[in-house]
Amino acid sequence: MHARSHVSLLKPARPTLLGTYDVKERSVAPLPDATVRRALAVAEAMFASEEGPPPAERLDWVGSELRGFLGHSGPDAQRVFRLCLFAVTVLGPLWSWQIGYVGRELSERRRQLDRVERSLLATALFGLKAVLCLLYFEHPDAARDNGATGGCKIEVQK
Repeated sequence: MHARSHVSLLKPARPTLLGTYDVKERSVAPLPDATVRRALAVAEAMFASEEGPPPAERLDWVGSELRGFLGHSGPDAQRVFRLCLFAVTVLGPLWSWQIGYVGRELSERRRQLDRVERSLLATALFGLKAVLCLLYFEHPDAARDNGATGGCKIEVQK
């Protein structure tokens, strides 16, 4: 008799190579509005500077891209992202004896992210940062904002 994991007893294994392979041809799995709202609250706090929050249209763009990115990534990626979001925006504030994240002032959300980054929940925040940075810095204005010229920063000698 073969030893089976507990996970395999719960549900049958899902084939990984079934269906359409080209992302452009796949249907987009819906992402709940509450998930996008929480993710954008985190993104706003992450990308705020001394001058204030990032432009609203940039955050709207991130929200739209997030829907497409996670919608094409599949249910497992969505679950992991949402679990990280739960850890940061629900458990993170509880770590500081507070309730709620989205409705708080920007400065308080930034402080909460700093506390989460120094806690046991830092890995969850790292996961969110990876996805949100990928999307935020793909914006067409990102290169200009960062001073990138499109060329190599180091001259190559031949």
